[in-house]
Amino acid sequence: MITLEKIRNRSGLLLFVIGFALLAFILTDLLSSQNGGSAPTDMVVGTVADEEIDFQSFEQRVQQTFETQKLSNPNIDIAQIRNSVWNQLVRETIFNSQFSDLGLEVSAAEIFEMVQGENPYETVKQAFSDPQTGQFDRSRLLQFLKEDINNDETGQAKSQWLNFEKAIRNERQNNKYNAMVSNGLFVSDWQAKSDKDSQSEIRNASYVQIPFTTIPDSLVDLSDDDLKSYIRENSEEYQQDASREIEYVVFNVAPSQEDRDDAYNWIEDIKTDFANSDDDEQFTRKNSDVFNRVLYVSESDLQDNVKSLTTAEKGTVAGPFTQSSSLLRLAKLVDVSSRPDSVEARHILISGANAEERIDSIKSLIKSGQSFADLATEFSEDRGSAANGGDLEWFAEGVMVAEFNEACFSANKGDLTVVNSQFGTHLIEVTDQSSKSKKYKVAYLDRMVEYSNATYQKAFASAGKFAAENSNYDEFNESASNQNLTKRLADGLLANTINIPGLESPRELVKWAYDAKIGDVSDVFEFNNKIVVASLTSIKDEGLVDLEDVRSSVEPIVLNAKKAEMLLEDLSQYSTLQEIESNYGVTTKSAEGLLFSNTQVPTLGNEPGFIGAVFALAEGETSDAFTTSRGVCMVNVDKVISSPSSSDFSGAKNSLISNLQSRSSFQVYQALLELADVQDNRANFY
Repeated sequence: MITLEKIRNRSGLLLFVIGFALLAFILTDLLSSQNGGSAPTDMVVGTVADEEIDFQSFEQRVQQTFETQKLSNPNIDIAQIRNSVWNQLVRETIFNSQFSDLGLEVSAAEIFEMVQGENPYETVKQAFSDPQTGQFDRSRLLQFLKEDINNDETGQAKSQWLNFEKAIRNERQNNKYNAMVSNGLFVSDWQAKSDKDSQSEIRNASYVQIPFTTIPDSLVDLSDDDLKSYIRENSEEYQQDASREIEYVVFNVAPSQEDRDDAYNWIEDIKTDFANSDDDEQFTRKNSDVFNRVLYVSESDLQDNVKSLTTAEKGTVAGPFTQSSSLLRLAKLVDVSSRPDSVEARHILISGANAEERIDSIKSLIKSGQSFADLATEFSEDRGSAANGGDLEWFAEGVMVAEFNEACFSANKGDLTVVNSQFGTHLIEVTDQSSKSKKYKVAYLDRMVEYSNATYQKAFASAGKFAAENSNYDEFNESASNQNLTKRLADGLLANTINIPGLESPRELVKWAYDAKIGDVSDVFEFNNKIVVASLTSIKDEGLVDLEDVRSSVEPIVLNAKKAEMLLEDLSQYSTLQEIESNYGVTTKSAEGLLFSNTQVPTLGNEPGFIGAVFALAEGETSDAFTTSRGVCMVNVDKVISSPSSSDFSGAKNSLISNLQSRSSFQVYQALLELADVQDNRANFY
């Protein structure tokens, strides 16, 4: 029987399933419980196209994802998980509605074909492949589905398999939807011809440009009403989300001198026990704040403050010395030996009952003349190296587990050595080694210099006093200045902001900002070794931006627009480039090799309006004056160079369709997302 543990170790199936189930378009039925009725308003974490996402379902999904990802990343931030899960649920909800409306389903027969058909899903083939041949083993798959999955008393194997089936079902639905959209894309002959022409027709032009700087700013009447009018006319570009701005001070918690003295006294007290220890690796594992493997190293690899040990007796302990601002260290000379820098070795691994007896038998066969490589291929349970006759190639000191490492580096070339490790019993042969040199085995014991509870409470009390004595921003600002506290700014805080640089998991501070009034001073917030007091300095509501927030960027735009109006009115009396040259003192310039498909203009930069004007004219024609990004232009088309006409537009058509298809999936989702009217209420819960 294949147990759950063996499935994890040998096939990797469950680990894949876990990871795969976290991708977009999966686990769609997690929301099915919502369809039977509406959740209470106060328990709705959000809505997507009027479909509610209730808090219980959302949080369950968050916790499942968090527990899964924690296996590979123990430091994963749950706030990041919430964002990821939210985005997944929004996407799933939008597309589930599409699948339902279109009747896109995946039948049981399709799932069967994807798992057990002539050409199973690639992940299934990988999980149930023979480790020696790499070939898909259908019998292993059938055994797992018919027997092993039901014999797992934990139920985890069955649960993970069902999640896997949900994942591939949803991916198949997604593929069907994308195929439907992709196959519905159409490019007409006219579009293909136009695109082909835009890639082949070349135009040379002459132009004059009157820069906006020709008109002094003082001659332009610019009012706030003009600026506000521009913002309203371009309101789509000047929308803002609701946000908050805070200023805050940080009371850093750092070890006091007393804390440093305590750390020094502790490491001094343990120095004698360290010197007398018989098992240095176990001793450091138990007592060191930072574990360091006890390895043989060259003198050149030792830090300067440790090199005194090279002339000392075994068992000598040096230190304590300051390794860093937060770390004290002792170093002990354990042994001195002549060892290679690296070795080449091969091994045979046997585990389980009678492993040592089986290894002894294999060792006897090798001594009698049988091939080590052949025996490794046949018997070794390390299938990765077994395929290469047990060869591990060259490796340096410290790469392998301690027992294996010591066996390899203390042996001579050609030695057969038996050693036990956490993986089982190994028969090792050192096939080659570098030249030996004098090495020093040094054990390190580290003590972190950390702040005490008393130190933390002192900093907390200072922060609490600061918060209590300042009831508004003016008092906050004055006190910060008097106490030489650096004020920090956090602006653009959205309701669901999860990051403030320098502060770990600042959600509570953000939530406070959304409950506070301008000028309010917060209570104390704790972020590990940082204690924070904040004041709310600005509230921005959702909608059109305030003029003062964008004045510096809007003013030059509107100013140039007014200058353009003045220039266009004046230039309307001229019909040739020569007239403008003589009246404005500018020089006519040339722009050659212009393509409709390329908006870059030599010396002018990116100017789509200029290209549009050039290609709207026939050869020899002159345009009216028009506005560019840096001034007003007039252009004359000097020459049109056309490629030979062709009625075959198939290449251009295929290229356009391919381009549309490559963007269709993203663009369709963006369009559906915009129509979905997503309401995010997570800030009410977290």
